[in-house]
Amino acid sequence: MSPNRLLSPIRILLALLLGGALVTGPLSPPASASGPTTDCTLQARTNPSTYGEPATFRFFAAARLPEDVPPSPSGLVTFFDGLPVLGHVLGTAVLLPELTKDNNDVEFTTSDLSVGDHDVYAVLVGPSGPCPIPPSVGQHVNPPPASPSSTAIGSSVNPSRFGQSVTFTAAVARQAGGAVAGSVQFRADGADVGGPVAVDATGHASVATGSLAVGAHAITATFTSVNADTLGSDGTLAGGQVVQAADTHTGVTSSANPSELGRSVTFTAQVTAVAPGAGNPGGTVQFSADGSPIGVPQGVDGSGRTSVSTSDLAVGTHTVTASYTSGDDRFNGSAGSVDQTVERVRTTLTYDGATTGDFHDPALLGATLTRTTGGTPVPGAVVHLTMGAETCDATTDASGRATCSITPQEAAGAYTAGATYDGDASTQPSTDSTTFTVTREQTSLDYTGDTVILNGSTAHASARLTEDDGAPVLAGRSVVFTLGSGASAQTCTGLTDATGAAACDIGSVAQPLGPGTITASFAQDPYYLASTDAADTILFAFPSRGGFVVGDRGTTTGAAVRFYDPSWNQVNSLSGGLAPSAFKGFATAPGNPPRCGGTFTYAAKPGNSGAPPATVPSYMGTLVTSRVTSAGSTITGTIARIVVVRTSSYGSLDQGGRGTVVAVVC
Repeated sequence: MSPNRLLSPIRILLALLLGGALVTGPLSPPASASGPTTDCTLQARTNPSTYGEPATFRFFAAARLPEDVPPSPSGLVTFFDGLPVLGHVLGTAVLLPELTKDNNDVEFTTSDLSVGDHDVYAVLVGPSGPCPIPPSVGQHVNPPPASPSSTAIGSSVNPSRFGQSVTFTAAVARQAGGAVAGSVQFRADGADVGGPVAVDATGHASVATGSLAVGAHAITATFTSVNADTLGSDGTLAGGQVVQAADTHTGVTSSANPSELGRSVTFTAQVTAVAPGAGNPGGTVQFSADGSPIGVPQGVDGSGRTSVSTSDLAVGTHTVTASYTSGDDRFNGSAGSVDQTVERVRTTLTYDGATTGDFHDPALLGATLTRTTGGTPVPGAVVHLTMGAETCDATTDASGRATCSITPQEAAGAYTAGATYDGDASTQPSTDSTTFTVTREQTSLDYTGDTVILNGSTAHASARLTEDDGAPVLAGRSVVFTLGSGASAQTCTGLTDATGAAACDIGSVAQPLGPGTITASFAQDPYYLASTDAADTILFAFPSRGGFVVGDRGTTTGAAVRFYDPSWNQVNSLSGGLAPSAFKGFATAPGNPPRCGGTFTYAAKPGNSGAPPATVPSYMGTLVTSRVTSAGSTITGTIARIVVVRTSSYGSLDQGGRGTVVAVVC
C-alpha cells in the first residue's frame, strides 16, 4: 500500500480536526508561501523503558529542498499512543521556529505508557504545514522490577478455648509502596487452614477456624502475588496460637420434682461447652445424692447427655450432684446440682362400705387405701371410719381394704359416712366420705295379755315389742291396746320397758260376750317401723248370782258338759270322788267373783243345790271342782279351775243346763 493511500484517512481526520488545513488529495507541496514543506522524523530516546519511569521521544522537522531555507518548521506537536486522533493522547510539545536554519527538534517525555509494545505517533500542526507523513516509532515498556513484600499475622483471640472460632488475619505490604494483589494460604503446624484467601484492596486476608486442638500451634501465612511487580512473602504468628481446654457447664434436671417416696426418679445431666469454647464434650458423669454415689459413672452420649435412675431417696430434700470428668484434654470438668424433694406417698382413700342400714342393726363400714399414683394398695394402715356419731378403726389388708362394724344409734335420716387415714412417716393422709341413710328398724309385736276376759272386770293387756333380731326395742315406745271393735271398742296405752314389754289395764270391760279380738299396735316413730299383733279373746260373765260347777275330769276345751243336772254327780266325774247326790251343780256362794284355788260352801235344802238364776250368760264362767262333800245340809267343794262354757241349753232342774267348754279362765 502506498504512503499516500495509507495516510488518506489520516489526512481526512486531520483536516476535520484542523479546519481544512490539509487537503484530501496526494501529498504535494503547499500551494502558498505560508511555510516550507517539512520533513518529519520521530525517535525513541529511551527504548526500552520501564513502567512508571519516563520515556523520552525526539521529534525532528526540516524544510525540504529546494525551499530548504530558514526559518525552520514550527507549531504544536501532539503525541499519540496509537494512530493519531484514534489513539490515546500522551501529550504535546511546542516546536519553536529556528530563524538561522531550516530544521528544528523538540523532546517529549511521558510515564503514561503501560507495560508492553506501543506505536507512538507525532502530529505537527502549525504555520509551516503538517508533516507529509506523521512520523511514528515503536516503544517497548518493561514491567518495573518486582518489589519485596512483607506478611504479618494477627489472631483475633490468643489464647483461645477449644472449639472457639479464631480469625487469623494477614496484612501484606509492598516494600515499594502501592497496592498488592494475590492470595494468602494460612497454615497451622504446616497443614493448610482452608484454601487460599484473596487479599482485599488494603492488602488484608483472613481465615477463621475452630478446629485447632488443645496446645500450641505454629501459624504461618504465605502470600502469593499475582502482579509481577510484587514478590511473595511468608509470615509467622509471633508466639504461635495457644488453644486451651474449653470450660464446661453441667446442668442437672429431674424427671419428677417433687417426687414420691419409692418412686423411681431419673436425673439427667447435660454437659455443654461454655462459650467461647465449643464442641460436644465426651467423658463420664458421676451422680451423687448428698455426697453418696448413685450408681457408677455414666458415659455421656454424643450430645453430652447422660442419665441415672434411683428410687432409694428418703423423704426430705436432697442435693443431687452430677460431676463431669472429661474423657480427653479438650474440655475441663464441671459439676452441677439440683435440689430434689421427696415427699411422702400420696394416698387416695375411697369409701366403699355400706351406704344404708337400719337403726340399731350392725352396718359394715369400709374403705380402700391406695397410692394415688399407680393405684397400688397400701396394706397395714389404720383407717378411721365414722357414721354419724359412731366410729370404728380398721387396718387395711393386702388389697388396701379396711372394714369394721358400727350400729347406728341415730333416728332415720341422711348422715355422713366418712373414712380418714392420718398418714405416717412415708404416706400422706387422705379422706373420703359419702351419704349414709339410716332407715327405721323393723319391729315385731307379740301380744302377751289376757285373752279370756270377764266382762265388767279389768282386762290386763300386755305385749312385747322387739327388733327384727329379737332384741328389745328402746324403752319408752308407745303400744296401744284395743279390745273389741267398732263403737264398743275399749283402749289403753302402755310404754315399753327395758325388756320391750308394755302393759296397761282396760277397766270395766264392757264387750259382747263370746269370741272377740284384742289388738296391740305400735305406730312408726323416728327409729322403728310400725308393727301390730292381735289375739282372739273370749268375753264371759258369771251368772247373776252363785255359780255353776262341772267335774274336773273330762272338762278340757271342747268337751261337752252338764253344769246343771238332777243327776249331776252321775254325769260329772270328779278326781276327788263321787259328789253327793244332793249337789245338782249350782253353788250359791262361790265368791264374787269366784277364784281358782278357792272353795264354795253353802247350806242347801234337802234335794237341791240352792236356787239358781232364771237365765245364764251365753258364755259363762263355770267352776271346775275336783271334790264336793256334804255335811248335813252344808255342801262344800273345791274350785280347781274356772272355764268358760258356751251354754247351749238351760232350764228347770229337769231340763238341766248343758254347754261346751270353750276356754280356760284359770
